[in-house]
Amino acid sequence: MSDFSEKDMADLLKKKKERIARLKARKAERKKRLEEAKAAAQLRTDLEGADKNDVGSLVPEKPADAPTPVAAPVEESKKVLDSVTVLIGNKTNKKAEVKLGFAKGAFHHNLQPAQRVIKYDKGIQIELETPLEKTLKGQVENLKTKIAQHSIGVGPDEAKMKQMKEVKSIEEERAEELALKAKMLTKGERDNIMASEKFLKFFKSSTKIIERALTQNDEYDITIDYSKKEGKGDEKEEEMLKPGPSFADTLKTNQRAITSIKWSPKHKDLFLVSYAEHQNIMTNDPDGLVLVWSTHTPSRPEYALTCQSAVLVAIFHPSKPNVVIGGTKSGQVIVWDLSVKTTPTNRTSLSTGHTHPVYAIDCVPAVNKAYSILSVSTDGHVCIWTDIDHLEEPGSEINLTFVKGRTENKDRDITTTSFGFVGRDWNSLVLGSDEGVLYKARLYDVPNSPAGIHQLIPAHVAPITNVNFRPPIKGLPSVMSELFLTSSFDWTTKLWSTKSRKPLLVFERCRDYVYDTQWSPVHPAVFITGDGNGNLDVWNLNTDAELPANSTQACEKERTISKLAFSSNGLQIAVGSSSGTVRVFNLHEKLGLPQEDDAKKFYESMQARLKSATERPHSDVRPTLTNLKHLILTLTSIPTLTKPTPP
Repeated sequence: MSDFSEKDMADLLKKKKERIARLKARKAERKKRLEEAKAAAQLRTDLEGADKNDVGSLVPEKPADAPTPVAAPVEESKKVLDSVTVLIGNKTNKKAEVKLGFAKGAFHHNLQPAQRVIKYDKGIQIELETPLEKTLKGQVENLKTKIAQHSIGVGPDEAKMKQMKEVKSIEEERAEELALKAKMLTKGERDNIMASEKFLKFFKSSTKIIERALTQNDEYDITIDYSKKEGKGDEKEEEMLKPGPSFADTLKTNQRAITSIKWSPKHKDLFLVSYAEHQNIMTNDPDGLVLVWSTHTPSRPEYALTCQSAVLVAIFHPSKPNVVIGGTKSGQVIVWDLSVKTTPTNRTSLSTGHTHPVYAIDCVPAVNKAYSILSVSTDGHVCIWTDIDHLEEPGSEINLTFVKGRTENKDRDITTTSFGFVGRDWNSLVLGSDEGVLYKARLYDVPNSPAGIHQLIPAHVAPITNVNFRPPIKGLPSVMSELFLTSSFDWTTKLWSTKSRKPLLVFERCRDYVYDTQWSPVHPAVFITGDGNGNLDVWNLNTDAELPANSTQACEKERTISKLAFSSNGLQIAVGSSSGTVRVFNLHEKLGLPQEDDAKKFYESMQARLKSATERPHSDVRPTLTNLKHLILTLTSIPTLTKPTPP
């Protein structure tokens, strides 16, 4: 309808009401006529059942002596006709025709039946309102709505737009129903959908969620009997080191040694594993491989990251948990973004930065809560990359050389395979080499201490496999962050302090190469070691410094433990083997979590040992009698390693 003013709409409403009133009057009149028709029908019924003599009585009798008139009967008949017509009038107000005649001296009448009237009972439904009346009522309601909208300031256009938005036409709803109606796809359509990237992404993410839901209660014992009474013989010794699930992808990790393991700083169930190059030269798989695993889904990795060169070390970005950074055999630093793709999103150039393999990498805090990437190659070359988005060239480069004044070592080649920062001093670091030597160095010049290597310590007689500093712990004095562990192919693990040139403790428990050692992130006195026989040892220096607190065979025989990693809560240990399998062990709280006095006890013990080490006269490190024979095997079985300089 077109737009109307308030006055026009009021007038139109008044006319509509008058028209409805007229229709109601006509309806009442039709009802009255119907009642009259019913009365006339009743009269007709009474007349049909009446006797002829009764009808004849309506005509005056003729006197016996009177002559027979001709016109008189006709006159009387007309009077009778008029009286009958009044009684049996029909709906159209027409008079019923009555024919009267005489035959054989007798008076006969012939009355036409009145119009038939239909009677309805309760079983028949009749509409009291005609379609026209319904239409007029609807128009009246619309006019009322428009008047109300106009009174509250809603214009007809706005009301129309609102109605169009809120209410859809029947045709549109029907079209939507047809569009949503499921239909059978052809084989070609199904194949195209299943091969599409969108479907594959949805299917992969959905199956991960389902697998997590199915495996989240694997540790629950469904056969436990809560009503059983335990006797004296039923008591079992609690396991301090309980083996958990294994993580391996036989198609990707078979015959690949593990080069590094790191837990996610944000997602406590997530850890990454980097693998060496594939031993099968006929395979088409890329040499570089990093798998991101979840402890909830050991059957398959969450992500499989690849690159062209073997990955020797990989870590999570501290502030960006979706970013993985890796160092490769080609000397490149690789960056993956889990939210984008499984191939590198950024990488360093082969012409700038490192030209030798990168075995050690870490993130260093920078300004504005950002992090720089520090990488070290085996030739002693240090590169600091300002950001993961700018890897065209390093922000700064440092060739580790001996500082001025140390002429006795100026021609010595620097080889590094691991490093660690001294506490939270990001300028001081200690590097381990494949010559068994520790280098203490500074990255930047400070007063009375220029950048470069300022101290050399002959720590081991075989290659050093790892340097691991005591991480800061709440309640533990910061001076304890100067303690660090070193592991070596000479079958020993040693505890050091940056304030001493001699080890505080030497652990000779292992009877094979010690491939890795790691401090517990929560217990001040607990650390772990893994050797070439597959033995995992858990040490607690507060209880015993000669023997481990617990030991277990972590992997199958003839396989070595290549890398270890503690979870952030200190109760899970990821053990990587040379076969490419990772197994997670659960450490009991009695062994993994500290007691109230553990920090104080450890601090006092280490202070006493540090005092004793600084008071003893210095002597060069010599190979022990127990490992001298095996040291020769170590140096001859690894041709790629440089033999150490005799002490």
